[in-house]
Amino acid sequence: MTPPERNLVRDRERTRRAVLEAAEQAFEQRGAKASLAEIAEIAGVTKSGLMHHFRTREELIGQVIEHTVSRAWEEVRAHIDLAENRPGKFTRGYVRACTGSSAYLTRVFSPSGLLAALGTLGAAPSAAALQETDARAWNEAFDADGLPPGRTLAIRYAADGLIAAVNTPYLTPDQLARAREELLALTEVGQP
Repeated sequence: MTPPERNLVRDRERTRRAVLEAAEQAFEQRGAKASLAEIAEIAGVTKSGLMHHFRTREELIGQVIEHTVSRAWEEVRAHIDLAENRPGKFTRGYVRACTGSSAYLTRVFSPSGLLAALGTLGAAPSAAALQETDARAWNEAFDADGLPPGRTLAIRYAADGLIAAVNTPYLTPDQLARAREELLALTEVGQP
């Protein structure tokens, strides 16, 4: 590939990512009312430019779901401390990401966030298959982490509950910090 061709590929990838991030923002703020024209404007592209990358609204919604799933994995991986060479490393990264260290996940999983908005948009045809694949991948990652399975489930779903309560009156920053500390302690194999 020549340098100009590489630049075109990078520009297409940047534009596609900008449209996906703009769609996330628009759907989060306006839900089903978000139009393709609004999304294009937020992304800084024309509506026809958006349609070049995503032929239909349903395709865009499906790709937003896929993008969000991919970003969730990126966020968790970014919170794994590679120096922790003991069981529970992945689970600790998950806890960190879900208990305030990831602004992206906090925003996406808030009660009025992107996942709630996507749920009101109706599932894209590929969403169910993507969810099945994603659920299997999360389960495999947690199963391979070296912690007792029941403990991992309790920690994982406690972290999920905490992220849904962040920035609500039901969970103070101090409570979040204490819960995070407790969950991280539970990831240590020697703990009861």
